[in-house]
Amino acid sequence: MQQVVYVANPVSGFIHVFQLKDHELVPLQEVQTGGEVQPLVISPDKRWLYAGVRPDFKVLSYPIAADGRLGTPVSAPLAGSASHTCTDARGKLFFAASYAFDHVSVSPMDEAGRVLAPHQRIDQLMAAHSVTLLTTEQGEQELLVACLKNDAIRRFALNEQNRLEPHPLGDIHTATGAGPRHLALHPTNGDLYCLNELDCTLNRYHREADGRISARESLDIMPAGYEGERWGADIHLTPNGRYLYTCERASSLLTLFEVDEEDGKLTALAHFPTEPCPRGFAIDHSGHYLVVTGQESQDLALHSIAPETGYLTLLSRQPVGRGAMWVRVLALE
Repeated sequence: MQQVVYVANPVSGFIHVFQLKDHELVPLQEVQTGGEVQPLVISPDKRWLYAGVRPDFKVLSYPIAADGRLGTPVSAPLAGSASHTCTDARGKLFFAASYAFDHVSVSPMDEAGRVLAPHQRIDQLMAAHSVTLLTTEQGEQELLVACLKNDAIRRFALNEQNRLEPHPLGDIHTATGAGPRHLALHPTNGDLYCLNELDCTLNRYHREADGRISARESLDIMPAGYEGERWGADIHLTPNGRYLYTCERASSLLTLFEVDEEDGKLTALAHFPTEPCPRGFAIDHSGHYLVVTGQESQDLALHSIAPETGYLTLLSRQPVGRGAMWVRVLALE
């Protein structure tokens, strides 16, 4: 499997492009975006990389070449600074959460896949931190917006006019002061996970057949007896859904959870030191590697994932400059 890793650094303005090859990261390209580049997302058809840039509030649509290199981008405006982005399952819509401006926006795409100006904005989503697309078995799509200051995950249905409307089953609420930040979906068992930034808990929810999403359990992502600052950041699952990882910035730790194959129950297995202040990470499409950046690090770290235990081993580092925050992995055809 040929894979390419994209890393965004808002301090330098660069997107760094690497080949993930033979257990190492090989530099392939550096692209200057001309701004504070942050959230990255790859189109469903793997032809585009979308990069949110501030302070002039825009999204850059980069065409992806056959080897993973990025071509000349096309720019489109956004309604505010993007903190997190995703697309719909068809690659026809682009969603952007704005933490600073308390909203989510919806942008159409042209026939080629380039993002256009937004056609909808929903306000009063306090500290909207992330957007996650959920597709039902019937093919219906909804958008989940983690709103940190509302202690809620807002649910929106996508209608036939490609606009969001409140979901008829209502929102999901976390504990007071939890601060929901990023979400992850299990690939097969119907579970949904929420990493809470402020209290560093991990919530597991389950999607019922009638569309209801019900709470199942909440766990601490920090080691037993930890008394330091809590500042959760990111969450990802291995492609087979067996292992789940979170990162926390104050302690610079990655936490490993095992997902029970029968009932989905989570078990915390281990904690691993990584790059200082880990803001973002990704797991490759084979499930063999975890790639992580640190806001207080100069490097991008590559960890191997032991298939029988989920344990991490540091393999190598590559320089990406201080402040790198976003990692995305593309599997080439």
